[in-house]
Amino acid sequence: MTPEDSCLNDKQETDYIKKISMGDEVLEIIIYDDQANEIGLLRALNKKDLFNETMIKKITDWRNSNKEFFLTQFNATSERTRQWLENTVLSSATQMMFLIYSEGTLLGHYGFKELSNESVLLDNAMRGERGGHPKLIEYAALALIKWLFEMFEVNEIYGYIIAKNPMAIKLNRALGFTFKEKLPLHKEIDGDETKWLMGKQGDTSQSNDYFQKIVMMRSENDVNR
Repeated sequence: MTPEDSCLNDKQETDYIKKISMGDEVLEIIIYDDQANEIGLLRALNKKDLFNETMIKKITDWRNSNKEFFLTQFNATSERTRQWLENTVLSSATQMMFLIYSEGTLLGHYGFKELSNESVLLDNAMRGERGGHPKLIEYAALALIKWLFEMFEVNEIYGYIIAKNPMAIKLNRALGFTFKEKLPLHKEIDGDETKWLMGKQGDTSQSNDYFQKIVMMRSENDVNR
């Protein structure tokens, strides 16, 4: 299915995502730079990937190396990663995760969740290792954003980033996101896990930790760039 086939109704959207997640259809989005050179590929994750031990290990290692930027922090294992992909990402009809490749090498991932008629939340952005174009993750994000606006015709794409993450702030400013309110984060320890719970707008964080909301409206975005 291509953007030319949209707009999709609610049932078509969920059926389409389920078909991709099951591996019944392959979804690939080409990543281009500003000069229209092909520099990489976004491939939607599917259930067949659960048997790819190399991929599972990479995602696990990347999470452990960047755990301070996740709301739930723990020591990840390959089995826990596999269960999360199977039971959370691939079981949702409103969520997808894309693997980012450059010259056949897996270098990161990006995704979305909470897809509705009006909006969608970007999620699971990760530049796992070096390689490929130096701005690969930025161009991957632009390709995904363009595809989301065209395929699902949402009016708003939004996300949340840790306010103390300068790389994420720089990236999302470059992508053209508008920075909105900051939401406080409250720390909670549960066994071997540290969880950061999002508070209400206007509240304060005792540890001075905040989520920054970012928004891009369809009317503000040139989907043809």
